[in-house]
Amino acid sequence: MIVELDPEAIVLDGLEDAIIGATEEGLLIYSFTKLIEVLQEDLGIRSKDSVEWFRLNIEPLQDQGSGFVVAYPFRTQ
Repeated sequence: MIVELDPEAIVLDGLEDAIIGATEEGLLIYSFTKLIEVLQEDLGIRSKDSVEWFRLNIEPLQDQGSGFVVAYPFRTQ
């Protein structure tokens, strides 16, 4: 299935390598793990600092326009 991007979807410039797909509604899905890796590389900061940077600068953008989705890692028990 090919999905068209929602015109109101948020596209995170410079973080294209972290895109892992799209929803049926046309929102981009970003891998949290890949986002952190890209931020570490681009900003030259540690993992802990890149997580904080994500929380302060990227996470709030989810409420703008139609937003985007972040896929977080999980463990099965």
